[in-house]
Amino acid sequence: MFIEILLLCCGVGILLSGADALIKGATNIAARLGVSTLIIGLTVVAFGTSAPELFVSVAAAIEGTADIAVGNVVGSNIFNILVVIGLTALIAPVDVARSIVHKDYPIMLIALGIFFIVSIDGVISRADGAILVFGFISYLFMNYLEVTSSERAVIEEFQEEELEQKPEAKTKSALLLILVGLIGLIIGAELIVENAVSIARKVGVSELVIGVTLVALGTSLPELATTVLAARRGEPDLVVGNAVGSNIFNVLCVISFTALIQPLPVVRNAISFDMPYVWISCGIILPMLFLKRTIGRHLGLMMLIGYGVYIMLCLG
Repeated sequence: MFIEILLLCCGVGILLSGADALIKGATNIAARLGVSTLIIGLTVVAFGTSAPELFVSVAAAIEGTADIAVGNVVGSNIFNILVVIGLTALIAPVDVARSIVHKDYPIMLIALGIFFIVSIDGVISRADGAILVFGFISYLFMNYLEVTSSERAVIEEFQEEELEQKPEAKTKSALLLILVGLIGLIIGAELIVENAVSIARKVGVSELVIGVTLVALGTSLPELATTVLAARRGEPDLVVGNAVGSNIFNVLCVISFTALIQPLPVVRNAISFDMPYVWISCGIILPMLFLKRTIGRHLGLMMLIGYGVYIMLCLG
């Protein structure tokens, strides 16, 4: 089993390196268009940091290990909220933008609710995937309208300045980073899925448990690294925006496109325990955000404890 663990770690390393290259390339292009830090967190960075979940889930579905595909998304969602935001809040209290509290966080809860509803019958069909894709496109369009309506002048001014600095060469470098990142994501995802399944069989635990713990931890590292760095640099919008945006993308993009490629059977334990735990954990925090719009160290500690309880219940 040592070889499988080693290959799994190599897969995570390649996957994260690919995601990092993708994020750098995509963020560079977005920033050059004058997109704000908040919108980058909710779209470009969120999509880039969700790329590991997407590639791993698609690879798992194609290879017939749907439990890892579903567990990866569910485990990543709970890790993003309870660990990524919780750990960041322990470093420094996190202020939450009004738009996240009143728009994006409720959208995340709705997406998680729809995810649960379409799973109740035990399978996420292609029709269910199409519903989620519609939600994904609607979410992207909503953010697009926000950018084009409120930041049109900034974008135009930025583009005028960039015309004097020969942006073509920089754009080509960014596109090359995106291509390299995608290749790394494909190779890393394949290594992770193959060896995660092998480890699960040798240890004697279900593929769902491996998905919500080991695989989800590996694919969620970009969110953790990005948000901790953002907290240290004093970018609170990016901290919560990245985690919330990633969860929205996990459900509306990762699950939807995976289901369109291959319908996903959902085991009863995921429906009766994992999904409700994720939704309740996220829902409990919302009233506190409405009241204070700040996640302090005490709440951050409680969130980390909540994740610890979840892992104990999964493995127990």
